[in-house]
Amino acid sequence: MKRFRFKFERLRKLREQDERSALLLLALAQENLAREERILTDLVGAVADSGLCLWGLIKEGAAPEMLRNADVFRRATSDAAARQSGLVGLAAKEAGQKRGEFDASRRKAEAIRKLHEKKREEHRKEFLKEMQKELDEIGGRGNKAAV
Repeated sequence: MKRFRFKFERLRKLREQDERSALLLLALAQENLAREERILTDLVGAVADSGLCLWGLIKEGAAPEMLRNADVFRRATSDAAARQSGLVGLAAKEAGQKRGEFDASRRKAEAIRKLHEKKREEHRKEFLKEMQKELDEIGGRGNKAAV
C-alpha cells in the first residue's frame, strides 16, 4: 500500500503559519497594552503626588508663583494621564481585534488538522484491512495445503 499523503498538506502548513503569525501579532498587541497601562499607572501616581505637593504648598503658605507652577504641573500631568487613558483604550481595542484574528486563524488551522488526522486514521484502517486480508490469504493457503 502507498505511503500516506495528505492532499491538503500545503493548506495545512499555510494555516499553521497564519496561526503562528496571528499569535505573534496578538502577543505584540498585548505587550503594547501592558506598556500603555504601566505608563497610565505611573501618570496617575504622578497626578496624585502633584496634588499632594500642591496641597502641602498651600498649607505652608508658599508664594503665589510657586503655587501657580505647582498647579500648572498638576494640570499638565492630569492632561497627560487623560491622553494616556485614551491610548490605553486604543491599545485594548487593538488587542481585542488581534485576539479575534488569532481565534479565527486557530479555528481554521484546527479544522485542517482534524481533517488531516481523520484522513490519516482512514489510511491506517485501510492499511490494516489490507494486511489482514493478506494474512487471511496466507493462512488459507496453508490450510488448503495441509488438507
